[in-house]
Amino acid sequence: MPNHPDQQSPQPDSSLLARTFESLLEGITGVLASERKDKILSAGHLLQALRSSGFLKQLKAEWDAYCSMGRIKDDYVRTDQHQECLQELLDSLDVDAPDHVRFAFLKKILLSAATERSSTRESLLPQQYMRIARSLSSGEVIVLLATYRVADNGQFEREGAAFTWLMRIAEESGLRYPELVEIHERGLVQKNLLTRRTHQESAVTLGERFRLTQLGHELCMFIETYEEPVSA
Repeated sequence: MPNHPDQQSPQPDSSLLARTFESLLEGITGVLASERKDKILSAGHLLQALRSSGFLKQLKAEWDAYCSMGRIKDDYVRTDQHQECLQELLDSLDVDAPDHVRFAFLKKILLSAATERSSTRESLLPQQYMRIARSLSSGEVIVLLATYRVADNGQFEREGAAFTWLMRIAEESGLRYPELVEIHERGLVQKNLLTRRTHQESAVTLGERFRLTQLGHELCMFIETYEEPVSA
């Protein structure tokens, strides 16, 4: 992946993303032309780079659309908040194996913060949200958002069996199997986004947010402020 933003010499963000995208493609092209490409880059790494370039192109298109709509102020790109959030997203493409679910989650935080509708540029929360989001697996993101949708609907009992919660989320998320939901439940509990089960283990307190902690609920609410630009 290309170098990340130079924090000492801020550049217009759309230009930065354009240069980053072009550098990434040039790097892939150079590897393909090299006689040593089998030693430089495995097929898996090549696929990761290609997918990352696609994600980056999507981000740039949406950012440019937001700017053209006047939803991002010109000087926002010079803030520490933006540069740290963008750094986190670029690092995720550089280091992590990218997938659509996780990238979309990170992108929505970045763009929601940039509009300054639900937070100010002085707030530290967007950076924290980005770091939490990057630590989540795609399955954990799916379960988290499914839990938020059920909580937002409000049609549930405040106490119940853990298996009932698992079945409800399996249906809402499309994961189908409660055992699969349970795998991701553990990670979300560990990251303090879901409340723990009771001491009986077979029961859960659903509360007002269907087991979402306040942090988990507010992270999802922040994501909800994202709106896909019409011209993207």
